[in-house]
Amino acid sequence: MATHDIWNPWHGCHKVSAGCRNCYMFQLDAQRGVTTPPTVVHRTQEFDKPLRKDRHGDFKIKAGERIRVNMTSDTFVEEADEWRDEMWDIIRRRCDVVFYILTKRPERIAGHLPADWGEGYENVILHVTTENQNMFSRRWPVFEAIPAKHKGLTLAPLLGPIDLGPALESGQIEQIECGGENYANPRPCDVAWVYDIAAQCLKHTTNFCWYESGTDLRWHGRPLRNLPWKTEQSRFAFLAGTNRRHLDVRFRLFDPVYHRELDDDELYHPQYNDSRCLFCASRMICNGCNSSDHCPKDLRFVPVEELERIEAGKHDEMMRWFHSGEHWIRTKA
Repeated sequence: MATHDIWNPWHGCHKVSAGCRNCYMFQLDAQRGVTTPPTVVHRTQEFDKPLRKDRHGDFKIKAGERIRVNMTSDTFVEEADEWRDEMWDIIRRRCDVVFYILTKRPERIAGHLPADWGEGYENVILHVTTENQNMFSRRWPVFEAIPAKHKGLTLAPLLGPIDLGPALESGQIEQIECGGENYANPRPCDVAWVYDIAAQCLKHTTNFCWYESGTDLRWHGRPLRNLPWKTEQSRFAFLAGTNRRHLDVRFRLFDPVYHRELDDDELYHPQYNDSRCLFCASRMICNGCNSSDHCPKDLRFVPVEELERIEAGKHDEMMRWFHSGEHWIRTKA
């Protein structure tokens, strides 16, 4: 399986809050033997990735795809000021693609939006990380004042309980995304925090996605489970039953040449691996899978409706795994 939903026009970052302590970018650079210090922000060779075409002259990134931007940096990091206008120009030109932008620097957004931003681009989702109550209380008032067509919050790594009331009551937030911590010495994620946040989202009919549990799972502070593998983390989060899509978020996307609004049947629709994608909690935020040279030749990709039918036949088996050796569901009451 190959991911095809990330665009990193620059790489490198520096830590600004508690959520950065075990940042995966620092860990993965070390594992890969990258010699450039991870705190050095530099422009990458894939800067123009959304504009690249195949041998037939078609864009490699298809109309309707959802692309995550700067997942090994921060779009609003100071060192990238000289490149950001060019990034916005690429996003403007690919008005047929959805761009997801996550930042821990909401205080820098207002001063670094494009001149024609207005109330926001139709094809951009802005997310701000709020990993604990302190960061939510500091970052939300700043983010609330930023105009955008699509907004959300990312609670990752989730480091404690959070009262999201002011954000959810504002009516600005379409989706809350949540994940536990991995790499280095991961801090615990308590399932009770997740259930509380999911209940807040349910009350305000806001989409909620717990996409991975993190390595060290707790229940009211007590050790619950250790899940070192991301596939198991995502499966656990899926089976916890917290994820809800209350709102079908729609994006107005346009043909980049003729500038007419595109119909749904002209857009990319995700396809999923019919084995590895089963019971994956990331599906709500995923761009789907595509094959690579490393994938088995008999790999089969199916639409989400077929994947759900396959899951229905395996649900009881997966719930036995979910409860295996654990009694926390009963103690919850």
